[in-house]
Amino acid sequence: MRKAGIAVVVLALLGWFFWRSVQSTLAEPYTVDASLVSEWRLALRAPGLPGPGFVVLQPPDQLRADLFNQIFNRTMESMTSPTVAAMPLLLHAEYRGSVAVLTPDEVLRIAEEAGLREAVPVPDCIGVVRRPGTGTTRQLYYARFEAPAVARFRDALARRQAAAGGAPPFEPGEFPTIVPLAASDPDFASWWPLDPAAVECLAPLVVEGTGG
Repeated sequence: MRKAGIAVVVLALLGWFFWRSVQSTLAEPYTVDASLVSEWRLALRAPGLPGPGFVVLQPPDQLRADLFNQIFNRTMESMTSPTVAAMPLLLHAEYRGSVAVLTPDEVLRIAEEAGLREAVPVPDCIGVVRRPGTGTTRQLYYARFEAPAVARFRDALARRQAAAGGAPPFEPGEFPTIVPLAASDPDFASWWPLDPAAVECLAPLVVEGTGG
């Protein structure tokens, strides 16, 4: 019995050390080349296209591929990547629910006036949010960025929507500025709306090749 007890303790310790090793690896900085975060494209995403965003900022698609590979190499988990790398700024559901009093062109113009056409979001970190699923735990890995122009856009949109008589009122709220990278299933749109308090950092996202 004593030997069995010692074996259980040893296995528990080995499991703990393995868990700590995995967590340490996940917390190490991720890296991205400066060229992949220096140019973004403001775009409208038509209904029916994959993803939650109606208005988005799109970085080069190689950003998604590079960071997806880094996540996979650390977790070794089977995950799927979104079709297009994009940061949602206004959700399809938000547009349909209260903003449709404005035309898509008007919404895009408001985004341009807020400075989103020239915006260059600053990389912050890689994070993960988890939710219970059917017999499993769902996961969404993302890159978080600092992008003050997004809040300006959503605030301006709320004012214009109210002035146009839209109902119910559009609530700009605190909105997470993230680019989804990998998930346990392909239904990326189902993660939104995301609670900003849940969008935490797992590891720093470091820019390389800045020439500084």
